[in-house]
Amino acid sequence: MGVAPDRAPGRLIGRLPHGHDHHGQRWHLHVPRSDEPAAAVRPLLIALGLPTFGLAFAISVLTTYGPVVLIRLTNSPSQVGALIGAEGAFALVVPLLSGALSDRLPGSPAMRRLPFIAVGTPLIVAGLVLLPFSGSIALAAVCVLAFFVGYYTYYPPYRALYADLLPQRWYARAQASQAVQRGAGLGVALLVGGLLLPVWRPLPFAIAAAAMVATTAALAPVLRLDNDCGNPVLPYETVSLRRLLLGDGQLRVVAAANTLWEFSFSGLKSFIVLYVVRGLGHSPSVASAVIAVVAVAYVVGAPLAGRLADSYGIVRVMRVSAVVYGAGLVSAVLAHTLTPLLIGLPFIALAGAIVLTLPQALAFTLAPPGSAGAAAGLLDFSRGIGVVLGPIVVGGAIELFRGQFTSTHGYAAMWPVIGIPVLASVLLLRSLEPRSAAAAAAS
Repeated sequence: MGVAPDRAPGRLIGRLPHGHDHHGQRWHLHVPRSDEPAAAVRPLLIALGLPTFGLAFAISVLTTYGPVVLIRLTNSPSQVGALIGAEGAFALVVPLLSGALSDRLPGSPAMRRLPFIAVGTPLIVAGLVLLPFSGSIALAAVCVLAFFVGYYTYYPPYRALYADLLPQRWYARAQASQAVQRGAGLGVALLVGGLLLPVWRPLPFAIAAAAMVATTAALAPVLRLDNDCGNPVLPYETVSLRRLLLGDGQLRVVAAANTLWEFSFSGLKSFIVLYVVRGLGHSPSVASAVIAVVAVAYVVGAPLAGRLADSYGIVRVMRVSAVVYGAGLVSAVLAHTLTPLLIGLPFIALAGAIVLTLPQALAFTLAPPGSAGAAAGLLDFSRGIGVVLGPIVVGGAIELFRGQFTSTHGYAAMWPVIGIPVLASVLLLRSLEPRSAAAAAAS
């Protein structure tokens, strides 16, 4: 059986019956061809992206409002921080295993990915629902452990479905769509938690668990696509995790660059509020407004990233955006008041949103056929390194340079520490452009 010209090896071709007819009947979910218009692929992107909303909602509720529960069980903020910060530790191990194993199971793409989604969902839900009822820090720690194990068991195989079901030319647009869902999940989680936590502490956690179940259930039609298509599955070569890590230098470069981006973003998230409140002397409400500007830029930047990548290529767009993002972060060290920061922040955040939207699309583009799950796990592994190191290094820099940045009580030191790694990633991206361009031309 030969490989169809509009699909990479190991992917599916075909559509569900009763698609779009000449009378304008609406499109049904189907596995798209690379030459189909955006309107035909949009229903699949929406359905495929719904679990991203549930996952973002769930992890945002746990990491943002979980400390409110934990601090009542222990008087140690460092213990609370260690429990919530365990995300980075789990991201170093679980995604590599779940992603690589999901590539190696027999059967269709859905059958390879579904067991990990089925195992991860109840662990996520149990961790969320039981955490606010925990009577001891030990039980709370078990709930957090269950949540993160479930989250990282679920996430890489789920993300690999994008590579299983979409032509390569849709990778960037699909990741942009997923980024919008992620931003929406974060925003709704912050809103729901802020409003409902005072009403009844377990309520935001229960709603997040319900959202997780609902969005996972909504994935069922997508998981049936490959079985409903008339054409059989094309040959699908499994690639071992060892071969992927040791034999594919391009993917190692993507992982290294992603570590730098996540290092920067994690450091920014951890200290932006303290920079505004303690460094510049403004109220927490002003800090919330600054974060809102970043959130809006993220929602705008995600779909823009997909369109730019379609027009100019993923690597080229990421290189330019990384230069703007990194240079903007470094230059913020010169600001001593909030006004110049507010002027430049939307542009910096927009470039940052583009950089953070496209790594998965780039990894799928470069990964060998049959290794989408391992590639997704590798990116989560690299993210875990950044999540662990970012706050530690930035916090240490603030302490170290407190005497040099007296006008901001040392907090201005965060900007070059998070900006220079982004600029360094541009050098790594240079080595990827020839191969990624060739892959795009072949898709």
